[in-house]
Amino acid sequence: MKHLTLLLIAFFFHAFSFGQPQKVKGSINTTDTATLVILNVYPDSFPNVAVVFKAETSKGEPVWNLTKEKMRAKEDSKDCDIISLEQISKNKPLNLGVVIDHSGSMMGNSFVGTGEAGNKYYYINGVLTTTLPPGYKFHSPIEDAKAAVKKFVQTFNAKKDFISIIGFSERVDTIVPLTQNITLVNRVVDSMTATNSTALYDAMITGLDEIKKSNGVQVLVTLTDGMDNASKATYKDVIEHAKKLDVPVYIIGLGMVNKDTLQLIASSTNGQFYYTETSESLENIYAKISKQVQAFYNLVYTSSNFSSTDSSRQIALSFDVDSIYLQTAPYKKDFPTEVVAYIAKKEKQKAFMLFGGIALVVLVGAGTLLYYRRKKKNTNTQPVINKVFPNPSNGIINIDFISNNGQLHIINLYGTTIKTINLQSTDKQFNLTAIPKGNYIAQIQAGNQQSNAVQFILQ
Repeated sequence: MKHLTLLLIAFFFHAFSFGQPQKVKGSINTTDTATLVILNVYPDSFPNVAVVFKAETSKGEPVWNLTKEKMRAKEDSKDCDIISLEQISKNKPLNLGVVIDHSGSMMGNSFVGTGEAGNKYYYINGVLTTTLPPGYKFHSPIEDAKAAVKKFVQTFNAKKDFISIIGFSERVDTIVPLTQNITLVNRVVDSMTATNSTALYDAMITGLDEIKKSNGVQVLVTLTDGMDNASKATYKDVIEHAKKLDVPVYIIGLGMVNKDTLQLIASSTNGQFYYTETSESLENIYAKISKQVQAFYNLVYTSSNFSSTDSSRQIALSFDVDSIYLQTAPYKKDFPTEVVAYIAKKEKQKAFMLFGGIALVVLVGAGTLLYYRRKKKNTNTQPVINKVFPNPSNGIINIDFISNNGQLHIINLYGTTIKTINLQSTDKQFNLTAIPKGNYIAQIQAGNQQSNAVQFILQ
């Protein structure tokens, strides 16, 4: 079967930071297309850079057959070593925000109660009535939603992942912060009752704010069955907030919803929109979303670029997948300030070592040359250093030398003498613990004669 090379290119500035999945059976044929989307970049362990991305077919099915052996990573057109490629479900924690609409329309067709005259009232297709059609069976979207959500949260790993529950009607009235207590989650979901208006956008903003409070991959899953008529926020606010936090938003629209707006929110945030006319489909839709968010990939590669002045970089991921063409999109990400500081520190260390190495070569070379020139002129009193040990040293060094008295000079890599010791021919051990750690040169001066220069390290 023909192999196609699939590319993902992501741009970002200032530098770069589930329960067990169910396997999808069957093969992906040549007519399928797929979408590969970077969800976030985590350079916190620089020079190791983690890239979280998802791959799914045009039918919304996750692509499972990506392997490290088939992957390539490039940064600014330079190949990078790939350390690992794994599904998020294995190690990285997932922060899942679950937003649930329990406005009045979620009551659906149900028994409301008994009036003062003993008449029983029913809510049927949005109308309050005391008469049921012959053979009528009650159906409640809010009860279907509760059952579907409880099954949904059970598919995740409660030892690794965290769930937040946001309930809303005319306002956000239920907030369960990120937790691994599934019993608490189920109890809160069961307590929801359908009532009042719909503050969808306010609830989504609240959900985003809750899941951003912890590290890990963050995903928002929202269920609504109506059009927003009570929020202070707008759908544009939701999109802007989610994009700022790099959170994909998955939305389930039930019944009379603004499908175009919900689709826009989902696609703008790299999430997905599902629509159903009946709440009986909610369980299957939540199951699909569970598969998708647990099929995210985490690729880690090693960057070789330690330039903090490089204003933008290009990441390219490529891999071979049988008969699938992946359509990709650009990705931009600000480099965290702490990573910039780290790189700048590495740059400074590299520059110091480079300069120090050059200085060391010059000093040792000059000293050795001077030593042999003067030895040639006068071989009677020429001082000689045979050995400095131990090397490296913790501050106490021994020097095997030949000299008629004279002075021992300890010189740093900039050529500055930082310590001078008057020598006696019997001196062999010297205490340099007061000198900072680093690379140094030992050289003996006796009258107008200099010894050879010997490098040593204090650590």
